[in-house]
Amino acid sequence: MSKHISDTLYRVCHIMSSDEDQPIVMDLLVGFNFSDELVVVIDLFDYEEPAYNCSTAAIVNTDDARIMARRHNIAYSQLPRFITECMAEWREIINPGLNNVRDCFKEITECLLDEGCRFRIKRTHGPNDYICC
Repeated sequence: MSKHISDTLYRVCHIMSSDEDQPIVMDLLVGFNFSDELVVVIDLFDYEEPAYNCSTAAIVNTDDARIMARRHNIAYSQLPRFITECMAEWREIINPGLNNVRDCFKEITECLLDEGCRFRIKRTHGPNDYICC
């Protein structure tokens, strides 16, 4: 199993990243998994201790995500881009920190719930069951 969930996604759109000059960096991405489910994921990169690299993802029920796409009059395949565009204000933060990335992830999951989308949380673990995010 891959340490980062985003490694298995396609049609990936980058939403935001924490400050790349820090020893720990988080990337927030959205895309589809091979079951065509919508996935919003935070990947954590620990450049000093790579064994702690991990991910946390919200995996959206396909039926609910398709309903959301129809409600917004967009093709299902365009959902990652739509979500990225909706979160554009987060990319305006100068030198975002880890908490900014987590807060954006939280905002996205709250919006998904408001849209009636069900999702499950999936995590990859580092050593000793260290849980990401």
